[in-house]
Amino acid sequence: MDAKELLVFMKQAELQAELIAEAGQQLDRAIKQLNDWSEDWDCQRRACEDMYDAVHLILIHAHQLSRIFWPAKCCGELGLELCHRAIALRSEINLPDLRHPLRNEALWRHADDLDHSVRDNHSMRRYNAHHLTSFNQVITWMDNEAMFCWLEPATKIFVFHTEEFDLTELLQAVLEVQQAIQHLLKKQHQPTLSLAKPAFYAYEKQWGGI
Repeated sequence: MDAKELLVFMKQAELQAELIAEAGQQLDRAIKQLNDWSEDWDCQRRACEDMYDAVHLILIHAHQLSRIFWPAKCCGELGLELCHRAIALRSEINLPDLRHPLRNEALWRHADDLDHSVRDNHSMRRYNAHHLTSFNQVITWMDNEAMFCWLEPATKIFVFHTEEFDLTELLQAVLEVQQAIQHLLKKQHQPTLSLAKPAFYAYEKQWGGI
C-alpha cells in the first residue's frame, strides 16, 4: 500500500471517528434532557427518541470504522489484500491486532442483525413498541429480556437483541483512535477533519412512519 492509498483510508477513518464523536455528544445532550424533563412525558419521549437515534449512529459508524482496521474477509486474493492493508493501517497508529473495543464481533453482528430484523414483522412490532420508552428509569414494569433493544442512561449500557455494548468504553476507544489518526496526519502535514456544526450529519427519522 502506497502513501497516497494509506492517506485515503486514514482520512475515511478520521471521518467515521468524527461522526461517532458527534453522535456521542448528541447522546449526552439527550440524556441531560431526559433528566431535565423528568416531569414532562412528551419531552421525555422526544429525549428517548434522540437517545436511540444517537446510539444507532454510534454503532453504525463504529461498525464502519472497525471494518477499516479489521476487514470482514481475509481469505482469497482480495481478502489477503484487504488483510495486509488493514495490518499496515493498524501499524501506522499502533492499534493491536486482536484486543481492542473496536475489534468487537458484536459490532459486526449489530449491522447484520439490524438489517435482518427490519424484515421481520414481529421484531418490527416489538421495536416500534419499545424503542422510544424502554428505559428502566422511565418504564419499570417492562421485561428487559422481551425488549428488542434497551438503554440504561446512567451507565450507557445498550442492549440490542442479546448483544451488550458499553458505549462509554467504545466512545473512549474511538477518541483514542481519532487522536492517533490526527497525530499521524499532523506529522504528514495533512489537515484534520472537524465537523463544525452538530447538524452536519442531519438525517430523516426512519421510524416515524412505521
